[in-house]
Amino acid sequence: MYDSHDLSTPVPLDSKTDLEVDAIVNTKKEQPQTNRTVKIERLKNLKNHLAMADSELVLFDLPSQEPSRLALNYKGLNYRTEWVEYPDIAPKFQALGIPPNTKEINPNFEYSIPAMRFSGGECIMDSLAIASALEKLQPEPSFHLDNGYVDRAQAAAGKTLGPLRFIAMPRVPPKVLREKSQPYFESTREKAFGMPLSQLANTEGAKTAWTNVEPGVQDLKALLAEHSEGPYLMGKTVSYADFILAGLWRFLELLDEDGDLFGRLMQQDEAFSKHYEACKKWMERDSH
Repeated sequence: MYDSHDLSTPVPLDSKTDLEVDAIVNTKKEQPQTNRTVKIERLKNLKNHLAMADSELVLFDLPSQEPSRLALNYKGLNYRTEWVEYPDIAPKFQALGIPPNTKEINPNFEYSIPAMRFSGGECIMDSLAIASALEKLQPEPSFHLDNGYVDRAQAAAGKTLGPLRFIAMPRVPPKVLREKSQPYFESTREKAFGMPLSQLANTEGAKTAWTNVEPGVQDLKALLAEHSEGPYLMGKTVSYADFILAGLWRFLELLDEDGDLFGRLMQQDEAFSKHYEACKKWMERDSH
């Protein structure tokens, strides 16, 4: 899940259609308001709609995939979200012409969420690749992708979530996913764990999760202590690495029950809750 209602899909602006619309739109307008001129007005509106669809940013996302959403909100970019269900990810992205993940990026899935459709129809998959493209599109405010924290934040988040997945994963289908995605998620994770998700809570991994998570927690503490004035990893300066940690906080918050995940993690260090609160403003838009 942390591996990093459908809205209408943007319709590509076909060059032939564009020329035909131009030809009709550019005819003389001195004639009376007839069926033909009404049709022309409708075609003009269609052309404008297609042009807008071709130029807007579209985030293909699942609930809880926070870093790319926070990045867009931080940049203040105009975008819309198209929710994609798990079984539809591969066929959807193949149809968009997105190359599959390399083994280095994602060894488990050829196609994964999030993905972004940029102006002109270019599509990019993987949150870090999206961040790099957004930085080029709008350099300010900067993500500071070269500050050395991105890899360390990803490693610390992974080391923290790894042990907690025995508690967290069984809660993903009922708490986060829509009905269509639930069977896919359950079957693929059953293969990964070698057992149904419903059995994970009774495993040794679940019983020792909070003992095994300690190295990850220590790494998170160390990261946030480097600029103790906080609240961000670079002190008062926001960077993309902050959104990686915020994605971890948010994911565990969604799956928390009576404070046993998010609540307990926040208690490990005051800097965690300060960081979460500082990033919260970029989480406010999370449903469209």
